[in-house]
Amino acid sequence: MRTLLLTSFVTLLAGLLALPAPAGAAVKVIDDGAEPALPARMDILRVKIDNRADRVVLKLTFRGLDKARKAQTKVFIGTRPGTDEGFIAYSGYRPRTGAVTQLWEPTDQEFGGTPIECSGIRGKWRFDRDRVRIVVPQACLDSTAPRYRFKAVAGFYKTKGDWTDFVGVKRG
Repeated sequence: MRTLLLTSFVTLLAGLLALPAPAGAAVKVIDDGAEPALPARMDILRVKIDNRADRVVLKLTFRGLDKARKAQTKVFIGTRPGTDEGFIAYSGYRPRTGAVTQLWEPTDQEFGGTPIECSGIRGKWRFDRDRVRIVVPQACLDSTAPRYRFKAVAGFYKTKGDWTDFVGVKRG
């Protein structure tokens, strides 16, 4: 009886291990770490990228967002592998006017851009969690590429903030 039970268990375990792994989640995290020399609202600590089939969800965590101070972040979304083509997800906050989130078409290599129409793009600033969440519908990105490249930056014009390395994330 014991042998039968052990044989059944080993057979079941072998069968489970032989099954293909489920499709990996199209999620990557960039841990950037604190940089004390930067203003806290410009210091990116972490970026979570969730490249879903219907939308891209970006969660950026900063060292210290302050509702009384302006702040902005941009994430380059490279939608054509092997090129610099793509879009910029922009979200900015100003104390008097609140948050603005847009999709930009890049105009240069320094994260400049012009806003383009993107129905459904959303941004949310959570000052209690030092987090910015940006959601970009895949329809706005107009790409069938199986993976995208991402890079996040924060800062204002002449004030240099933080930036991350590029990371590739497959689509879910």
